[in-house]
Amino acid sequence: MTTLPEFLVAVDGSDAGMHAVTYLSRILSPNQVRIELFHVRAEAPEAVFDLGGGEGANAYEAEINNWINQDGNQTQEFVDKATKVFTDAGFPPNAVNATIRSRKTGIARDIITESELACSAVVIGRKGFGTLPDFMMGGIAAKLAESITHVPLVIVGSQPEPHKVLVAFDRSRSVREGFKNISNLFSKSLEEILLCHVIRPLSVPLPVTCTYFTTKTEAHWLDEQSQRIVPLMVDMKKHLSSIGFDPKIFRTAILKEKASRADAIARAADAHGFGTIVVGRRGSTVVDEFTMGRVTRKLLSLAFNRAVWII
Repeated sequence: MTTLPEFLVAVDGSDAGMHAVTYLSRILSPNQVRIELFHVRAEAPEAVFDLGGGEGANAYEAEINNWINQDGNQTQEFVDKATKVFTDAGFPPNAVNATIRSRKTGIARDIITESELACSAVVIGRKGFGTLPDFMMGGIAAKLAESITHVPLVIVGSQPEPHKVLVAFDRSRSVREGFKNISNLFSKSLEEILLCHVIRPLSVPLPVTCTYFTTKTEAHWLDEQSQRIVPLMVDMKKHLSSIGFDPKIFRTAILKEKASRADAIARAADAHGFGTIVVGRRGSTVVDEFTMGRVTRKLLSLAFNRAVWII
């Protein structure tokens, strides 16, 4: 019997966590994946951990115990509701499981450890219960963004539209092979898939006063790079057709003369209502010391109201 890919969905009981659950239930094909709802239960309020070893908290033991009981009840209610969201969307009940586990090392570290066992992707809401502005990412999501490199990571903003997918497409293997893998798990009811490639001029990021490259040279460069990416886009569309997507929903865009690739992609998503952005963890240029490329890092800030798949 074939084992289905498992999505580890890190939940904390917040609205952001439920947004991630709802989004995932709508973009994934119910019969192609398993869902593991994963909650790391704290044994005391976060403020207690701020004290280091918890010294000084003994005087509040009764109140903390009451908090633990209430938090446990609320967590169970959240997990039950999240499970129902998936089953109502058509996921088989035996394909949705929930694990509530006491904190061992730390919330982010425990999620990372769990992800290293057998999951195929990790999903988390952009923020938890914090009061940070929308454009800022919560602490746990930020830690996972830097640390989850072995499987795709999905960071879900506030209620993104699930039926339109923009792929930040380039020649890197991580994007081409990564998107082929995850596209197999997407619902075939998607309304649009856009393969979007950005070509920067040779003169970027030089000052506008520099004239090292002539207009003819720039035009040749842009045309040459366009011709190199087109066959890869054609190959991707063939793959998507072969796994059951309607070719009518495919679009391609080559954005030229853009100073910032991340900004161009985020603007395209905003302008055309794409709720999902798929981007490679690192681009064609790989530096081992860094776990994330510049474009991906910037997109996480710019596309704060989208679901960003880092593959």
